[in-house]
Amino acid sequence: MAFSKIKLDPTGSGSRGAGARAIYQTTDAKAVVKGAGYFNTAASELTHVKAVLVVASDATFEAKVSVAAGVVTLAAMDAFA
Repeated sequence: MAFSKIKLDPTGSGSRGAGARAIYQTTDAKAVVKGAGYFNTAASELTHVKAVLVVASDATFEAKVSVAAGVVTLAAMDAFA
């Protein structure tokens, strides 16, 4: 499939059909944010989010987001080989 400029969303808003990216800032440490259940109360808001950029108190990182049955899971981003 060829590149489709229509699907490019340089703002990250998700308005052009690109998977949405969330940004989250917290005074919590990275280990806390990565803990089980941390984002579960926002499961409905994160349903269509593919990745989240987290600015924690001790680190800035990006993670893949998946939501199933109200449980939000963060995972490492895929390697770009």
